Amino acid sequence: MKTEKLLEELENLIETSSHMPLTNKKMIEEEDIMRLVDALTESLPLELEESRRIVAERDRIIAEGQQQAEALVAQAKEYIQKLTEESELVKQAQEHANHIIAEANKSSEELKNSSIQYASDVFKYVESNLEKTLESLKENRQTLQK
Repeated sequence: MKTEKLLEELENLIETSSHMPLTNKKMIEEEDIMRLVDALTESLPLELEESRRIVAERDRIIAEGQQQAEALVAQAKEYIQKLTEESELVKQAQEHANHIIAEANKSSEELKNSSIQYASDVFKYVESNLEKTLESLKENRQTLQK
């Protein structure tokens, strides 16, 4: 930075200046020191403006990052909500499917039991008819033998 160089030059000017005899004071040319003071005065507002611009840019970047972070958080919350809703729908569908399966099993069992009962009834009917027919055949045979 220009200010840093000017300050280094000022420090160098002080260090290379000659001492006043019998004192701890140094003699510096007024023109040299005024030139450096003027240059510092001129460079400081430019550097301050540059610093302000950098700080404003930093603030803008931070605000933009904050907005992006908030958008990501909102998006994540929305995704979680969607998953929760889908999970609830899946749970309800599973419960409905389980209910349908239970009803189907119950109906199947009832149908099986009624089929067995029907077959048993048919066999009894056939058996009864066969017994009657056999009895009739026995009677007819006995009649033939007399």
